[in-house]
Amino acid sequence: MTLSTKSMASVLIATSLTLSIAGCAKNAVTGENNFLLVGTDWDLGIGRQQYAPLRQMQGGDYTADPDVEAYVREVGIKLAKQSDVALPYEFNVINSSVPNAWALPGGKISINRGLLTKMNSEAELAAVLGHEIIHAASRHGARGQSKGIVAQVGVVAATVAGSKEGYGQLAQLGATIGAQLITTKYGRDAELESDLYGMEYMKRAGYDVQGAVDLQRTFVALSEGRQQDFLSGLFSSHPPSQSRVSANIATAQRLGTGGTVGKDRYARVMSRLRKTEPAYEKFEEAQKAFAEGNSAQAKTLVDQAIRIEPRDGHFYSLLGDIAGKNKQWKTAKRNYDKAISMNDDLFYYYLQRGKVFQQTNNINAAKADYEKSMQLLPTEDAQLGLADVARVSGDTATANRLYTALAQGDSEAAAYARQQLGGSNAGSAPVAGTSTASVSAAEFNRTPGKFLRVRHGRGPDGDLAVELSNTTSFTIDNIVLEYRFGNATSGQQSRIGGSVAAGRKRLINTGTRLSESQLNRLTVYVRSARRVGS
Repeated sequence: MTLSTKSMASVLIATSLTLSIAGCAKNAVTGENNFLLVGTDWDLGIGRQQYAPLRQMQGGDYTADPDVEAYVREVGIKLAKQSDVALPYEFNVINSSVPNAWALPGGKISINRGLLTKMNSEAELAAVLGHEIIHAASRHGARGQSKGIVAQVGVVAATVAGSKEGYGQLAQLGATIGAQLITTKYGRDAELESDLYGMEYMKRAGYDVQGAVDLQRTFVALSEGRQQDFLSGLFSSHPPSQSRVSANIATAQRLGTGGTVGKDRYARVMSRLRKTEPAYEKFEEAQKAFAEGNSAQAKTLVDQAIRIEPRDGHFYSLLGDIAGKNKQWKTAKRNYDKAISMNDDLFYYYLQRGKVFQQTNNINAAKADYEKSMQLLPTEDAQLGLADVARVSGDTATANRLYTALAQGDSEAAAYARQQLGGSNAGSAPVAGTSTASVSAAEFNRTPGKFLRVRHGRGPDGDLAVELSNTTSFTIDNIVLEYRFGNATSGQQSRIGGSVAAGRKRLINTGTRLSESQLNRLTVYVRSARRVGS
C-alpha cells in the first residue's frame, strides 16, 4: 500500500519522536530568556547520538597514556559539579594534533591531544573545560539551531574542519548536524558568556581564575602569529581577541585570584605527551609522503615515530595502509591487528583490515570487520565492502539493497555502486552523469534508484524535503519512495504525484517535521518508478 505525501507526514510523525518546540526559555546559567525553537530533548539527543561518531571522525580517543584522559575527566567532573544545569557530562581526549576543544549539546565535551600540549597548568585546562561546559549548559548550540545558523538543506557529507589525521575525510552516511555544530563559529556574546561563567565555575571549584586570563593571552599571541594549527582548530570556532582578555581580567578582579594552579601536576601528567610530540610530527610527515606516493619515505618516518611512541595504533595503521598499497597483505593485516590491539574502538582499523580480508578472500572475516566499522562510524567505504561481500556470497538481494542506497550520491563509491547495479564488472567505475536513452525498460524497472537519485534533508521551512534528480534523457513518473528508520529492512511507502523531466531535479516538501535524531536515522529509497514512453 502507498500513501500520499500529505498522509506520509502523519505516518512519520506517528512512528517516531516529534521535534520539541519550546519558544522562549529561561537560561539556567544567565537567568535571561533566550529564543529557542528546540527543547532540551534535542540537546540530549544530539549529544547522545553524535558524540561517539564525531570523536571517531577526528581520530578516536587518545589511548597511548590512559592517565591523560583520566586526569581530564577528573578536572571536568570537578567543574561540572558546579554547573547550574544537570547534564550527563562526558569528557574525552581525542587523538589529534590539531589544537582544539569542543562541546556538543547535552554536555559532551572533547579536547584534543594537540591542545593539551600547548597549556601549562591545571587551571588553564579548567578554563578550557569550564568554557565548554557553559556552551553546553547555556545551550549555545540550540540557540544557534533556532536562529538557523546550522540549518541543513540536503544531506551534508561529514568532514570536520581541521581533521588533520584524515579520518573525517571518508564519505560519511547520513545527516551530520553534530559536525556543523562543533565547527560553527560562535558569536561574540556566546564566547564572552562562556568565558565569564566558565570563570565563575572555576572559582567555585577552587581554581585560580588567573589561568583563564593567561590562557586567553596565549591564544591571542598565537592568533597574531597566524599559527595554522590553531587557525584550523580552536580559533575557527572560538576566535580569541584582546576584548576577551580584557573581559577576563575584569572578571578575575571581581572574583579574586588565588586557588589551585596545578603547574607541577599538569606537567607530570602531560610528560609523556610532551615527550612524544616529535613522534606525531613524524607521523604527519609520513602521511604527507604516503599521500604523495612516496611509500618508502612514509615507512621510514613511521618507523621513527614508533621508536619514540610505540603505543599509538595510528602509526601501525599507517604501516598497514602502506603495505596494503603494495599488496603485501600479510604485513598489512599484522599491522592492523597491532593497531586494534592498542585501540579496539576505532572504525578505521576495522575498515582497512576488512579490505585486506576481502582481498585475500576471507569473506566472513571481511564481513565481520565491515560490520564492526559500520557500528563505530557508518561510512560509504564500509557499506560498499558489505555490498561486495554480499554479492560474492550470492546474497543478491542484500547486495542490491546496499548498492541502491549508495548509488544515490555523486562520490566514487556511488558511481561504483551504479556500475554494479548495471551488471558491469569492468575495473573502472563509470563517471556520474546523465544516462542515455538506450537504457532498457527492464533495466530501469529493475533498479530505478540507479537513474532517479534521491537526497533528503531539511527544506527552507524546516520540514523534511526530498530532492529527486533524473539522470536520464527521458521523463520519469509513477514514483514510489520508501522511508526507513535506522536499520529497518522495510519502511513506509509513499507515491509522489507528477513527474521529473529528463535531466531535471525536483524538490518535494513532505510537510513532515522531524527531529535531528530522526533525520539522522532516516533513509529514503526509490522503490519503483516508470519510464514515460516505455
